[in-house]
Amino acid sequence: MPPLIRIDRAGLPMPQRYLIVAVTAVAAFWMYIDRVCFSTLAAPMERELLLPLAPEPTDADTLSNDDIAAAKKKKFGPNPPAGAELSPEDVVAAKKKKWADKRLADILGAFFLTYALFQIPMGSLADRYGARAVLTVSIAAWSVVTMLTGFVGGAVALVGIRLLLGVTESGAYPAAAGLVKRWARPEERGRFSSVVAFGGRIGGVVAPWLTAVLAAALAGVALVEWAITPSPAALDANEAPVNWRGVFVVYGLCGVVVALLFWLIVRDNPPGAPAPAREGGNDPAKLSLVTRFAALARSRNMWLFGAMQFGMNLGWAFLVTLLPKYLEKVHDTPLDQAGRMQTVALGIGCLGMIFGGVFTDFTRRWLGPKAGRAVPIGAALSGCAVAFLLIPHLPDAWTVVIALGVMAFLVDMHNPTIWSFAQDVGGKNVGAALGWGNMWGNLGAAFSARVLVELQHATSWNTAFTCLAGAFAASAVCGFLLDATKPVEEPAA
Repeated sequence: MPPLIRIDRAGLPMPQRYLIVAVTAVAAFWMYIDRVCFSTLAAPMERELLLPLAPEPTDADTLSNDDIAAAKKKKFGPNPPAGAELSPEDVVAAKKKKWADKRLADILGAFFLTYALFQIPMGSLADRYGARAVLTVSIAAWSVVTMLTGFVGGAVALVGIRLLLGVTESGAYPAAAGLVKRWARPEERGRFSSVVAFGGRIGGVVAPWLTAVLAAALAGVALVEWAITPSPAALDANEAPVNWRGVFVVYGLCGVVVALLFWLIVRDNPPGAPAPAREGGNDPAKLSLVTRFAALARSRNMWLFGAMQFGMNLGWAFLVTLLPKYLEKVHDTPLDQAGRMQTVALGIGCLGMIFGGVFTDFTRRWLGPKAGRAVPIGAALSGCAVAFLLIPHLPDAWTVVIALGVMAFLVDMHNPTIWSFAQDVGGKNVGAALGWGNMWGNLGAAFSARVLVELQHATSWNTAFTCLAGAFAASAVCGFLLDATKPVEEPAA
């Protein structure tokens, strides 16, 4: 009778290593569900929690052409008649909406701020104590925070919840990268990384549609009423009632189950095969956070890696933060349809993740370790810049969504290359190396919503999209300059 666990030529148990990667992908899937659902529910949350706090506008408060157009569409429909004008009350309401939009952008960005700042500390904890423990605690913690989102009673509490969500999710991908390195041979790292990242992207694809459906299905269902009395808020004419609070409670409960399954199934190292997970040099358990950070900060590669991800996420974050609001404001798209459109854009991106890992492993063999990592990253980001340059010239919402889908496709296609690059140069500190790049990338995402809202209110959405194209172009230059043959200098213990 053959053994239940077959050992391959590298001494790694084949069935178990695939199971480990699959369960890690499920964790990434649920992380993105909890992350993306917030933007889908932004409109009802803004109406209930932020608009009642808006101060009375003054003469110094102005409206851009986009603001006026959105207010006219809200009052007169998708095609306002020629000569249609806003009443003074409509102007006041539009200015209050503008104030609430800016506060919402800050709240959306709050998540990415702590998510960025805790990347290296959480990645270092995973390097020191193991990915299994760090990821299990992270999954359970972000699930509890997600559940608590359903009980917030005001804007301050919402900011605090978003900051906590960033802290609790920050260790997921750095820890997962270290786990992949321990269980995969070098030539498999791209494929294994692709599977984990693909799980996250699938969660992002499913989240808008599932969230919109669940919010409508839970309308009238008492899930949090015993703990909080929702603020009264009138619905717009084209909006159906939703229960956004109940969605967060349901998602949080499901996440706790995922954390339990992860702990029961995952192990840090392949049994009987510790050698592939260990390399020469100092034991990462003996290195302090400051020592790790200093080693990364001395690396030209790491600064290019961080700058590349900063510009990339400045643009990509639009998909998971402001896209539903943009569709509502510019194209008068209701919540359920905006959710479907967001799902389509993210779904197109997932197609890139499907073969991104195989592609990066192929380019490494074809072009060598240096160009095989740098060229896919630089080329993909150049394509993203072109996509954003085209958006101002597109005629309707669906063509914009398709263009954003192409951008997401290119980002997701080179995402496994980013993981593989961190694994190539990070040595035994893979979690900290990937955390460094993710830190800068998510700082870009933290600024994205507020920068875009300010640009849009000061000028127009078209100007904002052109600026994002410039950010992607700068990221592409940094990507072409990466060198996977130069590892981070090993710090002294």
